[in-house]
Amino acid sequence: MGKRLLNKTKLCTVILLILLNLAVVKGSENTGTNFQPVPPDQVTGILTMIADKMHNNYDSIKTWQGKIDATVTIIYEGPEAERVFKDNTNAVGETPNRVKKRRESTVEFAADCENGSFYANKFSRSPLRYTDPDSGRSLGIIPNLVHNRTIATTEYIISSHVSVKRGDSIIARTAIKEKRTSQEECSTCGDDVFDPRSLMSTGMPLWETYPLILQYIQKNGDYSIDGHSLRIEKRVDGTTTEYRVEIPGAVSPGQYLFQTMVFSSENDFNVTLIEERRTDGKLFLKKTWSYEVIGSTYLPKRTTTQNFKGENAELSYDRECVYTNLQLNQAIPEGTFSYKNLGLKNGDKFVDKIADMAYIYQDENLIPADN
Repeated sequence: MGKRLLNKTKLCTVILLILLNLAVVKGSENTGTNFQPVPPDQVTGILTMIADKMHNNYDSIKTWQGKIDATVTIIYEGPEAERVFKDNTNAVGETPNRVKKRRESTVEFAADCENGSFYANKFSRSPLRYTDPDSGRSLGIIPNLVHNRTIATTEYIISSHVSVKRGDSIIARTAIKEKRTSQEECSTCGDDVFDPRSLMSTGMPLWETYPLILQYIQKNGDYSIDGHSLRIEKRVDGTTTEYRVEIPGAVSPGQYLFQTMVFSSENDFNVTLIEERRTDGKLFLKKTWSYEVIGSTYLPKRTTTQNFKGENAELSYDRECVYTNLQLNQAIPEGTFSYKNLGLKNGDKFVDKIADMAYIYQDENLIPADN
């Protein structure tokens, strides 16, 4: 009788534990921490809302000034690693299979977004550091004197770079003025000087791409590529609402790229995460955003960009940007977009490729150079 009572007590205890576990699981499902599909009739409204929110935030930036501290890590493999090891490091010891380069730089920027004028003062914060990521072996700390200033308008770009240096000292600069066209923006400006609002975007602005998707849905009933369909999911946690949007894209026959974006009400539905995955599900690209709000405008506080490659989707590029000293819609100091703000000293060269003229900088003036 005592044994039967003991066994019954054990059985009740086991059942109670199971019920408690089920209650915990069910409770966690009800907290809203998991993304759930949204009904098809809500897709249009959600995409339109996100596009409008991001567009309004973008348009609220008239002038933007601040500083970006960027840390970039690049990992080279195979023949490229061997080349970098021999040409860029101390090249001491055995050639590694992989070489990791770490670069730290700062960009002080000013943007008059309405007039299309942008300024950047970029300089290195520390020497280049090379390591073997597999063993941790240091491959050298290489001096890295970079101090470039650039001005871009809708018509031209002026870049000022170090032409003569001695140790850590800048002896001379050369400034070059060139015509700016939309086809040349990326190759001649670089990613430091032109419209810093592009650092907040996902490539082509969503307020342009989402309407195209909606037009496709209106015409075809849904957005689908070879059976891979657009998906929108929602998660509510307390007062925070998040949407996760996955868009398929065809790269080549049988090969697809799936872009997943997350938008949070905490940041007025500006993008917080982008992930791009290949057909096999392995990560190809990842970007993150956190924001600082000034007035009702959301500006980046920290962004990251990571690229992955190879069969194992190993990290090959990692960039972190931290934004400080941000000023929104305040007057930009006079002369910011003038050639006098290029860091030139008396005797430095100024080459105007548009007018096919060469000058010498002297007492804040450009004096035609002797032929």
